[in-house]
Amino acid sequence: MKRTFHHSLPAFITIIFALCAVILAGNAISLYNNLLSLRNTNSWIEHSWDVKDRLKNVNVLIMDAESSLRGYYLSGNKTYLGPWLTAQKKIEPEFKAMAELLKDNPVQSKNLVELKALFDKKIQLMKEGLAAFNDGGLEQIVMLAKTGEGRSTMDEIRLQVVVMESEENALLAARSGRFYQRYQIAVAVGMAINIMALLVLVLFYQLIARSFFKRLAAEGELKASNEHLEARVLARTEQLSILSRHLINVSEQEKAKLARELHDELGSNLTVLAMDISMVTEKLRPTEPELAERLQRASATIKTTIGLKRRIIENLRPSVLDTMGLAASLMEQASEFEKISSLQVNTDISDEFDKIDPSSAIALFRVAQEALTNIAKYAQATQVWISLRAADQGLRLLIADDGIGITAEALKKSKSHGVIGMRERMLLLGGNLTVTAAANGRGTVIDAYLPFNPAAQADASVAG
Repeated sequence: MKRTFHHSLPAFITIIFALCAVILAGNAISLYNNLLSLRNTNSWIEHSWDVKDRLKNVNVLIMDAESSLRGYYLSGNKTYLGPWLTAQKKIEPEFKAMAELLKDNPVQSKNLVELKALFDKKIQLMKEGLAAFNDGGLEQIVMLAKTGEGRSTMDEIRLQVVVMESEENALLAARSGRFYQRYQIAVAVGMAINIMALLVLVLFYQLIARSFFKRLAAEGELKASNEHLEARVLARTEQLSILSRHLINVSEQEKAKLARELHDELGSNLTVLAMDISMVTEKLRPTEPELAERLQRASATIKTTIGLKRRIIENLRPSVLDTMGLAASLMEQASEFEKISSLQVNTDISDEFDKIDPSSAIALFRVAQEALTNIAKYAQATQVWISLRAADQGLRLLIADDGIGITAEALKKSKSHGVIGMRERMLLLGGNLTVTAAANGRGTVIDAYLPFNPAAQADASVAG
């Protein structure tokens, strides 16, 4: 009998090989389709963000132009017209770029045309206002402002920008929804393919074992990567804290700089203007009593403006904080708040801690300033209590009122920026801030604590 030898591969190996090839091809096709879908979605996301960024740019340009003209009207200095001239040059290219971005979207193209018409109208109103000011001075601008046309046009612009941003968000949400639907289908297909792959891999024990050891190595790498990522997160958190403190310091420095400029430039100009008007008034009184009376009213308005300038300067950077210290500045702030709000303010402020470091002093002052502002706006209170005392190697500032109080839900809202800002100031300096209901159930208590900074205290004592 003659024995037959088969030199071909067993059929089951060929079948398994073909099945593996089909699985790999299916995975490759699924991955390719997912990558294409993801790329398209990313492209639309970038497109939407580009549209929204350009909408914000034109909105900022028109607002800067409006502020520029106001500065020119108030000062007569043509250097203030820089943003106005810039806006005229840049707005048209921005609209052309948006038109190119939105050319495939009829709805947004129509919205863009309407927005462009509103911008053209606003620019024309600004040009008319500038011409009126050059011809008739500030009185002409006041007359134009009373019509409210410029404000209503600006409101329409803001509304149209919101409409276009909402449309972009809706389009993005719809495309993202379609992408996730396809993604879910792809996941289901992928799971089926993987199940088939597992069945095939059962036949290849050695490959499974090899894969097991590879997985162990991958898990080790992942663990190391996670540890590295945690370290990076901690480092980035520290960097953000440093950046936040820097931004607060820069903000305070800018406020101080602005206060100095208002005091030096605007204050001197208003004083000279008041003196000139008074002199002209006295000369015109015998011959032109009516004109003299109008000039006298203008002089009174300038004096009122000088008072407003002083209040603005004090809000930006209280001079008494730098000269007399924290306790005196809080007393001054309480007195001013009592005059403006007609609320009774009770103070219990020690004068023993005026030589604390400047960052702690301004932080506590800003907390008090924000708290009193919130009380005046929302608390519906009749009395306010302010206390500054030493506590636990630091300073504790307590501000309480007998108003309607604040709920825990209100504190959790994203719009509670005032409370968040106060708490952030305290945390950055190693302190804390809590907002609770009063013990009697009526009113709110703000408790801010800052530890003493020994190094800063020593420097302040030496400087003193």
